Amino acid sequence: MTSLFDLKDERMMKVRKRIVEMREQEKGWTEIRDGVLKDFGIGVHRSTIQRWHDSTGCLQKSADIDPSTAKDVSEDVVQDLKTYRLKAERDNYKAKYEALIENQASSEGFTQIFHDAVKLAVALPPVKASVYNPPLSGVHRGETPQSVVAPLTDTHVGDRVDINQTYGLSQYDIELFNKRLYGWTYQVINLSNLRRNIAPIKELVIPMLGDMISGDIHEELARTNVENCMMQMMNGAYLIAQAIRELSSHFPQIRVPAVVGNHGRMTRKIPSKEKYMDWDYMMYQWIAAFCKDLVNVSFEIPKSFMHIFEVANQRVLIMHGDSVAGGGGLNSITSAITKLRSVVQYGDRLVDGSTRFTGFDAVMIGHFHRIDEYDIGTGPLLINGTLKGGDEYTTSRLHVATAPKHLISYWHPDIGYLGKEIIYLDKYDNQDVGFNNVIPEIWAS
Repeated sequence: MTSLFDLKDERMMKVRKRIVEMREQEKGWTEIRDGVLKDFGIGVHRSTIQRWHDSTGCLQKSADIDPSTAKDVSEDVVQDLKTYRLKAERDNYKAKYEALIENQASSEGFTQIFHDAVKLAVALPPVKASVYNPPLSGVHRGETPQSVVAPLTDTHVGDRVDINQTYGLSQYDIELFNKRLYGWTYQVINLSNLRRNIAPIKELVIPMLGDMISGDIHEELARTNVENCMMQMMNGAYLIAQAIRELSSHFPQIRVPAVVGNHGRMTRKIPSKEKYMDWDYMMYQWIAAFCKDLVNVSFEIPKSFMHIFEVANQRVLIMHGDSVAGGGGLNSITSAITKLRSVVQYGDRLVDGSTRFTGFDAVMIGHFHRIDEYDIGTGPLLINGTLKGGDEYTTSRLHVATAPKHLISYWHPDIGYLGKEIIYLDKYDNQDVGFNNVIPEIWAS
């Protein structure tokens, strides 16, 4: 591009002549710059003056520069500018063209490599298929016995759920309770037998987590229940005892830890003292009485609203779940677990007289009528479902109404909690199944 000092008009010729003269007088570049600005009113950086002089000016003498010979160079400047723009456009298009050629070559190369790979794969001999060999039946994959824990909770015996009032979504009564209990019993047996293909199963634990009867804590329940609380308890105890008796022939040992819920309480207001004054507590005692001749079945029926039992070297805390506020959401669950740990650890210290905080590893609750699981660090918190399913309350309040279902879980003495499966219970509603539901007038007969 044309330099300022390449212009040949008369004024610039005078500037050039003056610069050469001052340089011949051995003036410095800063002094020359100041002289050009003073004499001609042109501001040029001293390094620009120096570069021009070193490349061109030093070849000239001031006496040889005649400003009168200057000509109009405006057309030359315009032409130089056009040439510069054209060169820039040329370089830009050249770069784009080279990039396009490079990309095209890369794409074509990849395509060729892909085609070659396909040809090579087709030419390879096929992999010989292995013949499936099913495992031999009755062969245990492991030798360490595992434990099965199958909670039974929220049976709500005596509740009547009218299918016409739930938009056809659910129904419940004592007859359906009997069928679903029967289905639960044989699902526990069948799933445990399937588990025996993996490892020996020698123990079944059945935590009963409360709300076993419908109760009369609400006016509408007292008005619509199938039976009064006494007969709810009696029917439930009689049928559940039959389920345990059936299970007892399939397991070397059965343990039944049991805590009360809130539906079976005998007061309208939720009590803190004597919380065991509950129809659930009475039902558990009658179930134990009906099973007293079973030498491989034992019961744990505390008066406390919570209890800890041990299984597979794990301490499992059970309670109904009505102590957990907030609808059983994650935040309320986390808060409740933190408080429970504090309570249980404090109690351990008082009993043992030491600072050995054993606490608990896992938790099982009911109450929320859904299957759920949370990791609490030391193990799972398992929320069990209900035999009842949804009802008029959940439907009218637009709450989530889950299908009648329970969970069954597996425990290893070295690992702890292994996992769970879901037992779906309403599929037995239309089957002709159930335990004997005829209670004699004299119970001892």
